[in-house]
Amino acid sequence: MTSYALMAGCGDLGTAAGLRLHDRGWQVTGLRRSPASSSAFRMIPMDLTRPEVQQQLSAEQLTPDAVVVALTADGRSAADYERTYRRGLQGLGRLLGDHQPRLIFVSSTSVIGPYDGQSVTEQTPPAPATPTAEMLLAAEQDAREIFEDLIVLRPAGIYGPGRRRTIERIRRGDPLDHSQMTNRIHRDDLADLVADLVAAAQPPQLLHAADGSPTPQGEVAGFIAERLSVPVPPDSGDGRPRGKRIETAELDRFRNGLSESRPLRWPSFREGYASLLDEQHSQR
Repeated sequence: MTSYALMAGCGDLGTAAGLRLHDRGWQVTGLRRSPASSSAFRMIPMDLTRPEVQQQLSAEQLTPDAVVVALTADGRSAADYERTYRRGLQGLGRLLGDHQPRLIFVSSTSVIGPYDGQSVTEQTPPAPATPTAEMLLAAEQDAREIFEDLIVLRPAGIYGPGRRRTIERIRRGDPLDHSQMTNRIHRDDLADLVADLVAAAQPPQLLHAADGSPTPQGEVAGFIAERLSVPVPPDSGDGRPRGKRIETAELDRFRNGLSESRPLRWPSFREGYASLLDEQHSQR
């Protein structure tokens, strides 16, 4: 029997996760604010903050087995986040009515707070330190109130194709705090994880997504600078540890329990950034 998935938000991550599900035999429909270019699955223009005035969905699309919410705010203000995440979730709830699918809400580890070199897990109480992180945490609570079968997925910093900010900062030589702890996950590995959560028999209700290789920013900068043949950017910090170390024991348990468990494609920043830099070099 065919399973149906609705991708609420089809930017970079939502599209990649939808393609994984499509390749695994799911019938996938994507919702995005603007019309999309060609894709292996159907894309429908829809602003979830105003679902009542948008194109009508079919019965199958309105009663999916799973929904993935992978939204992207229009800007970096709390108001932008409130509109995109909180009002978007409320609109999705109105769109689906009484139907209760499994829902994966893609949030962020920013809701945990900054910390100063300590390790954090899914049991660490959230302590958001920015207005946008506060809004994401509020959206998580909204999702819990609207949807019964909910998985909150909190990725660390997402990098990969089209996400070159760190590389360009190092190329320019922008100062950075060498002691700042960084955590990340490659877009491809995150898309695989989303697809795994959609189909899992007993997934965790909260999961942090990182590659399990927390690394000081200076070490990352040194690696990239060497590959670019540029000087390592100057250290703007004072040597004190900052940032959190995201533990991945819960993620490892989930992935090891999958019937088709597979290693991460990009287990650390070295493999991931090396691939991005090689790709950039080949395009010149």
